Amino acid sequence: MKRISRILFVLVLCWLVAYKISAQGMSDKMESNSSSLTKLVADDLMETSKKVMSLAEAMPAEDYGWRPMEGVRSVSEVYVHVAAANYMFLSALGMQMPANLKPNSENEDLEKTMTEKTEVMNFLKQSFDDAQKFLAGYTDTDYDATVKLPFGEFTKAQILMIEAGHVHEHLGQSIAYARTNHVVPPWSMPSSK
Repeated sequence: MKRISRILFVLVLCWLVAYKISAQGMSDKMESNSSSLTKLVADDLMETSKKVMSLAEAMPAEDYGWRPMEGVRSVSEVYVHVAAANYMFLSALGMQMPANLKPNSENEDLEKTMTEKTEVMNFLKQSFDDAQKFLAGYTDTDYDATVKLPFGEFTKAQILMIEAGHVHEHLGQSIAYARTNHVVPPWSMPSSK
């Protein structure tokens, strides 16, 4: 019985040591790759922004005031909302906001006043360019630290995920708006052979 107890003790001890080494290795690996979350979000944002921008370009200027029904955003309002939100989310992580935007705000008033296609597209493009530039230089890896937005407190990791998810959400909305107006998203057109 003593022999079995010793063997069991040695096995448990070996398992604990292996577990500790494994956990330390995982922790080190997570720490060394923590900036990869920022890179993943930046890469995703770059690809998604290309689609948003190509769709914004494909929509005729006369359709920028179109909305599917009263009470929901028009085409221009969606794009202005996306641009302003890019600044709002990333300013919580330290990105500078343009002077014409209110800090820690969704800037809904801008959605009503910025309606011309060229102005909207310039604002949208600038927000994506600024976001890319900011994320390329973002080195803070304290993803568990919390920051405040107008609608709650979130970790920095959550802010990065909200930013990426928000752009995807409104890309989907913009695709529906475009297709309803007989505009085919440029990236989904059959290639000419």
